[in-house]
Amino acid sequence: MEIKKFGFYFLLGIVLLISIKFYTIIYDFFPSIATGCVLAFLFNPVYMYFRKITKKDTLSAFIIVFIIIVLILVPITIIITVVQKQILFFFNENTIAHFQDILQNTDNFMYNKFGINISEDYTTEIIFRVISIIQEAITAFAPKMIINITRFMLFSFLAIFLMYYLLKNSKKVIDTFMRYFPLSYKNIHILFDELGNKTKTLIMGQLLIAAIQGAAGALGFFLFGIQGVLLWGLIMVIMSFLPVLGPAIIWFPAGIILLSKEEYFNGIGLLLWGFIIISMIDNVIRPKLTSSLGQIHPITVLLGVFIGLKEWGVIGLIIGPIFISILVILIKMFREEYIEE
Repeated sequence: MEIKKFGFYFLLGIVLLISIKFYTIIYDFFPSIATGCVLAFLFNPVYMYFRKITKKDTLSAFIIVFIIIVLILVPITIIITVVQKQILFFFNENTIAHFQDILQNTDNFMYNKFGINISEDYTTEIIFRVISIIQEAITAFAPKMIINITRFMLFSFLAIFLMYYLLKNSKKVIDTFMRYFPLSYKNIHILFDELGNKTKTLIMGQLLIAAIQGAAGALGFFLFGIQGVLLWGLIMVIMSFLPVLGPAIIWFPAGIILLSKEEYFNGIGLLLWGFIIISMIDNVIRPKLTSSLGQIHPITVLLGVFIGLKEWGVIGLIIGPIFISILVILIKMFREEYIEE
């Protein structure tokens, strides 16, 4: 009995050590693996539809790959390329000097019109700090741009490759997972249902709202003469995950800056666009989507977004909240499976 017990803990230790080593190996590829799993889940109904028509697993999976490349991968690649060019434009020396003038003019405008001294005695210090950060970014950005494009293509290939085989062998993958995962079949089914609901809520609810708000913000910036619309639109997509303020962190100061430059038509127009159009999306469309899809707790979304962005970049907007949701679900399953009994 003691030998059997020793063998159990010895084997458990070996499994844990190998698992830790395996985690360190695949950590950099985790965004691709997670993206592949999410894509396989989202496109599985479409795959089943084509499979029903063609009667062929391989052909149906290739059709899904083609759809993803045309509708998702190509547009994202174009957006990334344009955004990087816009970042380079905003990070040149002339723009830095112009930015210093804008800060000073905005401070003067707010003080003269409303008696509000934004920066008080810290204007010079703030500007110097901002300029130093931007100059550091300039020297680091060029090589990173090439590396990021290369990594993006590599990660995209891995995600699509994984999704292809998950779609083709979905039943076998699920059966294998259920056989080896240390939970009862009942709790595994609950885990799949909860994970599916959270993923749908995040993608079709939170992310869709963020994309609509970012697109509306970019359109507003284009209509009222602000350069770098794709860059600012992407930033507003990220900001829309923040509760209360959201994209207003971007479009409201932009409107004030336009007013400080005496561009009253564009400034008032952008502020009205933000208050009426962008805010309406948050106040009207979001409640309708969350009522039909359910919702993820704002703290889960907020923590997930920041952790995801820090660890995995833009794709972390999706992976982060899902990761935290999985952790919460697994803790609940563990308590029900092993503690409450």
